[in-house]
Amino acid sequence: MKKIFTIFMSLLLLLAFSMPVMAETTKVKKVTNTVTQTEKQADVNTELPDNLAAASVHDMEGLITPEQAAALEKKLNGIEQKHNVRAVVMTIPKDSRTGTEKGIKAFADDVLNKYYRDEAHNNGSIMLVICPSARKWSVTTDNNMRQRITDENGFPAIKEVFLSEIKDHKDDYNGAFNNYADKVDELLNYYEEEGEPWDPANEFSIMGLILGALCSFGLGYLFVSYLRGKMSNVQHVSQADDYLDRNSVNITHQSDTFLHTTVSRTKRERSESRSSSSSGGSSSNGGGSGSY
Repeated sequence: MKKIFTIFMSLLLLLAFSMPVMAETTKVKKVTNTVTQTEKQADVNTELPDNLAAASVHDMEGLITPEQAAALEKKLNGIEQKHNVRAVVMTIPKDSRTGTEKGIKAFADDVLNKYYRDEAHNNGSIMLVICPSARKWSVTTDNNMRQRITDENGFPAIKEVFLSEIKDHKDDYNGAFNNYADKVDELLNYYEEEGEPWDPANEFSIMGLILGALCSFGLGYLFVSYLRGKMSNVQHVSQADDYLDRNSVNITHQSDTFLHTTVSRTKRERSESRSSSSSGGSSSNGGGSGSY
């Protein structure tokens, strides 16, 4: 009987020591499940505000103050009414899509095409999207806007003015957004005044060319005159024949004899098929994306 009592007490003590360990294991499992659920939440795509097309500024990350957002909205609305376009600024959180350059460009294209693209009734749409937590950005345009702000010249000009305010961790987002709006307005003004999109080559000045040529000619003349004055084996003479050294060449007869002509002809093949695609009829978006 005494042995049975001893075994029973031992089992009770073992059970008492095992309870805290089991409790800690349960807690660890719960924490692990919480972390896993948080990681899954990061993969969810960014949710967009309701009635998105009604506004041109959507600062979902709170990068600018409400007063700055209101002033920017007013500026963009003025540009939109002036040029009959849509010009949008959006900041978004990082997720599985917006955290990469390719993904944020696809996101921007989708949003512009769904909410702001109306090529039948306006002169184009353009949107700047920034994901600050991933430090990614994208600019997207539709076909009408690409005719006014080209991918070759207009887009790099816009990229330069807003990136200059946020790269190298300067992070002046209000300055970047306003620079973007001002450059869009400037490029659209140029298109409407000149009838063609802005191109750095169009800034070439005829007067500058004339002045440059005159300066080059003057400097060249002075330099040549200086060199001539330093030469000891050159003397000025009154007649051109005096420059001839008559003992150097003795020509007694000259003639030209035509021998033959060889003509080679190659048949030129004509292509029967031509591409029917064009940028004007395509639904693709312009612009680009990158990191800062």
